[in-house]
Parts: sequence; structure tokens; C-alpha cells
Amino acid sequence: MQKTGYRAFLSTRHVPSIVVSMTLARLPMGVVTLILVLFVSVHYGAAASGMATAAFTAGVACFGPVFGRLVDKGHGPLALRILGVAELVAILGLVGGVMAEIHPAAVVACSFAAGALTPPIAGVTRSLWPVMLDIGLVSTAYNFEVLIVDLIYVMGPLLASLFIAAGIPEWGLIAATIGCTVGSLSLSRLAPVKSHAARNRKRALSREDSTALPRPRLLTLAIGLLLLVCLGKMCYSGWLEALIPLFYSNQGAALLGSIAISAWSVGAACGVVLFNRFQPGPRTIAIHKQLPLFAAIFLITTILTPLAEGIVSMCVVMFAIGMAGAPCDNLYYQLSGSLAPEERQAEMFSWLNTATSVGVSTGAFFAGWVVEASGFDAAFSLPVLCTLASLIFAFALMVRIGVGKQQCHHKAVGLKPHRPDADHASN
Repeated sequence: MQKTGYRAFLSTRHVPSIVVSMTLARLPMGVVTLILVLFVSVHYGAAASGMATAAFTAGVACFGPVFGRLVDKGHGPLALRILGVAELVAILGLVGGVMAEIHPAAVVACSFAAGALTPPIAGVTRSLWPVMLDIGLVSTAYNFEVLIVDLIYVMGPLLASLFIAAGIPEWGLIAATIGCTVGSLSLSRLAPVKSHAARNRKRALSREDSTALPRPRLLTLAIGLLLLVCLGKMCYSGWLEALIPLFYSNQGAALLGSIAISAWSVGAACGVVLFNRFQPGPRTIAIHKQLPLFAAIFLITTILTPLAEGIVSMCVVMFAIGMAGAPCDNLYYQLSGSLAPEERQAEMFSWLNTATSVGVSTGAFFAGWVVEASGFDAAFSLPVLCTLASLIFAFALMVRIGVGKQQCHHKAVGLKPHRPDADHASN
């Protein structure tokens, strides 16, 4: 009988150590962006804070796939050790630069460097699960990672608000990055990570085609998925994560912004748990067919954002957005893992993170720009367009994958009539 569920996952050997290390290593995710927005805006204004936040996530986007490729080549532990220390140095430089009020362009450059040196945590762990766990636990592992990220986004803003309220936001950046350094170094020393790296090095030396691009059809699908993720994250993380703190900070109530972001993250965590508990099986609804369903639900919740008045209604709306968006995140990782060749798993997950970062950075940039150009009313209305576009992309991707599956099935059976359950069975 196959093992399933969080309890079975956490009871697997080495998993608790990996979970603790990867959680520490991801601490900056819930702290850096929020503090960076407010920290830079105090010294340089809203537009500059948006640019700095965008530069940070753009750094992650540009270099994430490069480091993911290193993981696939078997250099994951080395990358974790070097980048874990290098990112701390970059954050210290960024904090020092802002405190000294250097030129805004230099602040943006420092933010980009800090993002570029982010350790490839997702590439290491998500490529590790399929080779380390029973097949029934792999999806659970992906879901659990999303849950961890959501919980970090719950605790991160609350932690950030404490440092902000104490008047020392820079120490929040430093503390979170120290956690990242400790987690990265710890993760690099764990036996499963080392053995997986050794296996990847051996495979990289023995396979002549390990650097070959996926087949054109797979490459097209991968690009479509990345565009979908980019559009979704433009609203889901980038725009709202920058807009909400700016909105409440403008009212002199920065703490309320942290509370609203935390409500969003609590909703996302609840969405992950419920999705893992009640997710339709692939024989019921194929993974690629679930995407437009949850994208449509996400669009409905996003439409409610401009209607929120007061902190209570804003928290309710943000909770709903988080709950609706979390299943989309789970499906992104499940689908990307199925599309990527075995020797390109870490790179594919890094590209997925890159698409996320591009969406986040683009959303953060335009949020700050639109606020200064047109005010908060326009800024709260425009994310709806992003979610509408992501819904259209989700439908297009569903159709493209469905056609590809049907063609493959026909080829396999010698162009015999297509069975209605073929799509489900192939999953």
C-alpha cells in the first residue's frame, strides 16, 4: 500500500532535517520584500522602493536557472555553501548603502546583487523528492513545500513588523539572511543532498545528451507554463505584496499592511492543506485541466480587491485570494515536474522560480509606478487584468497539452480511435 499524507512524509528518514534546513534558508522570502519596500521608501520614495524590490526579484530571476543547472550537474552542495555566505555579504552591503543614502541607482544595483546570489533551495529540494521518496509522497512533498512558503509569508510580515515598529528594519533584513545562511549550509551537509549531487555528477559525465534541449513540444509547453506563472504571480505576489504595504504606510498605519499580508498568507496555507486533502485525482480531473478551474476561482477573488473598505474587509479579501491562489501554485510545480526531463528537473524548477520572480518584480515595479502616477484606486483595479490574462493562458495550455496527449496516444495505438479516458490514464 502506498504511503500518502503529511504524516508519512514527515516520518520518512532525513525529511525532518531537510524541512528544518530549507525553512531556515527560505526565511528571506517572507521578510526581505516587505522590509525592502518600506525601508527604501523612507529614504528614497515609493517609486525607488518599487524599483529596488523589482531589482531584487529580477536578480533571482536572472541567475536562478544558472544555479539550477549547477544543481543538475551535481554541484548543489557547493552552490549552497558559497551562495549562502555571499547573499549575507550582499544584504549587509545593501543595508549599509541605504543607511548611507547612496545614489538610488546604486541601491537598485545592490538589490539586484542580493537577489542574484540567492541559494537554489527550490532546485535542490524539489529535484530531490522524486528520487528520495515513494511515488505516493512526491506530490505531498511539493504541496508541503508550498505550505512552508505560505507559513513563512504568515510569520515573515509579523516578524518584519516587529523590526519596523522598533525602528530597526535593517536588522530584520540581516536576521532573515542569517537564517538563510545557516539553512543553506545545513542543507548542503545532509546525506540525501550529497548523494543526489554525486548521482547527478555521474550522470552528467556519462550522458552525452544531458545538455540537449527538451523536445520542441515539451519546450513549447514549458514556455507556456512559465508565462502562465509569470502572469499569475504579477498580481498574486508582486503587485499586491508591494501595493498593500504602500497603501497602509501612506495612511500612517504600516502595521495594518503587515496584518493584511499575513491574512493573505494564512489563506494560502489553508488553501494548500485543503487542496492536498481534497485534490481531485488525475483520473478524475487531469492536472492540466485543473489549472483553468482554479485560475477562474482566483480571478473571482481578485475582482473583490477594489471593493474592500477598511482593514477587516481587506483581510477577508486577502484571505480569499490566498486560498484561491495556493492550488494554482501546487499545480504549477506538479505540471512542471512532469514536463521536464529527468536531467533537467532542478533547472526547470529554477525556471519556474524565475517566472515567479519576473512576475513579482514586474508587479512590484508597476505597483509603485501606478501609485505615484494615478493613485491607489487605479493600482487596486489593474491586477484584475493580470488574473484575466492568466486564465486565458491556462485555457490555452490545457488545450495544447490535451492535443499533445491525443496525438501521442494515436501514435502509440496506430491511429486507433481515441478513448475518452486516455488523458486521465496518461497522468
